[in-house]
Amino acid sequence: MQWETFALEPSLKVRSISNPYIYPSLLEAEVNRLWENKKKQFPKLFNGRIFNVTTITSNNITGYWTEYKYVLAQTVKPELYTQLLIRSLAVIGLIQCSQGIILGKRSTNAVYLPGYWQSPPAGTVESRQNTDDVNLLDQLYAEAQEELGLQQNDFFNPTILSATEHSDTHIIDIGIKLETQLSYQVILQKWKENANPEYQALICINNQLDIPDRTLPTTLYLLKSMGE
Repeated sequence: MQWETFALEPSLKVRSISNPYIYPSLLEAEVNRLWENKKKQFPKLFNGRIFNVTTITSNNITGYWTEYKYVLAQTVKPELYTQLLIRSLAVIGLIQCSQGIILGKRSTNAVYLPGYWQSPPAGTVESRQNTDDVNLLDQLYAEAQEELGLQQNDFFNPTILSATEHSDTHIIDIGIKLETQLSYQVILQKWKENANPEYQALICINNQLDIPDRTLPTTLYLLKSMGE
């Protein structure tokens, strides 16, 4: 699994523009067909607003808000990328505690990349407060609360590190380092109490040799950057 990754400036800015695309009716029909089929398998799927990237540099991202169903359609049929041009924006944290780095194993029931290891929290940048503004840290803190039961004040010194584009779905992960004074044992307990099914296991590693097989490229790059 080879995904393109490059370093970002910590001062990275995100700018929202109007959606420049109107899709043909046949393409819309195919997107809706794929969405309805996936809803039968995952009834709780929600067609919220997600942020789609048009351009990205080391210090600037420009994009627009669109519907999640287009991301899902392109995930199911990657060949639709040439027509949909979806590059959805996502955030992924790298939590560093005193014992090491936290990794999570994605649920085998996940819609995307089931059973892979990654550094939590992580998730698609979505519209949360009826605003077109994009705050990457707020997005990441919201994912931390939803997935792990951790609060914003549990973290300090957040640092934007990298952008990684998935080769098939063109999702773009923004990697962000998070430091915490919480121990691994406390994080593990909060995760268990939170009971979010996103991850089926959490571990803490402090050596590159401890990295599990089937760890996602975004996390591998972040771990490498921490070791440099």
